[in-house]
Parts: sequence; C-alpha cells; structure tokens
Amino acid sequence: MTKQSSDPSSGQLALALAQQDKASFSNFLTGDNTELTDALQTLVQKRESKVVFIYGPEGSGKSHLLFACMRLARDENFPSSYQSLTDSRVTPEMLRVIDPTNLVCIDNIHAWAGDANKERALFTLFEQIKHGGGQLIVSAAQPADLNGFVIPDLVSRLSSGLIYPLRELTDEQTLLALKLRAEQRGLSIADDVLRYLLSRATRDTTVIFEILDRIDRASLAEQRRVTIPFIQQLLSRHSVFDKP
Repeated sequence: MTKQSSDPSSGQLALALAQQDKASFSNFLTGDNTELTDALQTLVQKRESKVVFIYGPEGSGKSHLLFACMRLARDENFPSSYQSLTDSRVTPEMLRVIDPTNLVCIDNIHAWAGDANKERALFTLFEQIKHGGGQLIVSAAQPADLNGFVIPDLVSRLSSGLIYPLRELTDEQTLLALKLRAEQRGLSIADDVLRYLLSRATRDTTVIFEILDRIDRASLAEQRRVTIPFIQQLLSRHSVFDKP
C-alpha cells in the first residue's frame, strides 16, 4: 500500500491529484521529449537520488509530467509530495516539513524568484533532499539562471542536476494529443473537426484539453455528434473557446 504523506500540504496534494488523476506517462504525447520522459521514469523506478530541472512555456505539459511521476511513484509504492509555487497558500514553512527521503515535485518554481526568504526555503529543501537521498523534480518557465533568482547558490544547485527543456508540440503532434484525449473519453471526432478547433483555440494544451472536455459534455447533454457546425455554435456561445 502506498505510504501517505504526513505533511500539512497533503490536503492540497489530494486536491491536485483529483484535478490531474488521469495524468500519466502513457497519455502524455512525448513528441520530441523522449529523452526527458525516459529519464523521469528511470529516476522514479530506480529511486535514484537526483535533481531534475524541467523548463518550458506555460501549457507545454510540465505539470502533467510531475503528476505522471507521482502516479508512477504511487504504483511503485514510493511516497511523494507535490507543491505548485503559483498557489498562494504554499509557504516556506510548508517546504520545511517535506520528507527529504521521498520523491518531491515542485511545480512553477519561478513563481518564488526574487523573494529571498522563499528562495532560502528552496535552497534548504534542496540541501535536505541531497543529504536525505530523495529525489527532486522541479519545473520552471525558463532555465534556472533566467528566472530572476537572487540567491546565486540556489541557481547553482538547480543547475547541478539533469536539465531538460520541454519542447512544445508541433501542430500535427497537438492534433494527435487531442485525438488521444478524445479517445480516452470515448469521443469520436474527425480530424478536420479537430483541425478547425485548433485553428480557433489557444495553443495551450491545458486549455485545449479543457475545451475538449467541455465539448464532450455539451455533446452528451445535447445528444449531438461533434461536427464543425456544432463547434461553431459553442464558439458563439462561450468566449472561453476563443483565442486570448
């Protein structure tokens, strides 16, 4: 049975897992990121004591990969914890009680850049994990030295492990990702309909997947096939489908 986290952020972890309960390596469209996904799976399965720094633009799939790592750890009966630093409820004190022997996933680490107190908490966590034999996987918008951190030693530590850029999907790869998501929901959508959707929606995969989920719910509610005219009607009724 998987060991449960005892830190005070476990409630947030439960909420995050509920939001990302389907995130796994099997439903992540790898694209040009095979080396990254292979490294993450090896790290979790072998419980290697390492630091992995992932960077890429918003919506590129960083959070999905962190949750996929946690899901794999759960399957391996290996405890893990997760914090997103864009969540205003997360405090430096919460990092101080994380078990440094576990898999620790810190999402959106750039959100704390420029705050010396928060950066010191991150530095301390890094040192605890290093000496505790745990694993640290962090995500950021840019490489460690370009996020605006004010503590040089923190930048040095974050740059000392494995560093991977998360490459965005091409249009065709995004189309495949949408098809995979639709199939998982039992939703049949023709390629021309998906291409039409992509031409009208933001390229943020997180937003696109949410749009697809809304289309699925609307299709079920109205008992209609998903066609271009149907999507056009949704576009006219819901501004969330429009490009930002």
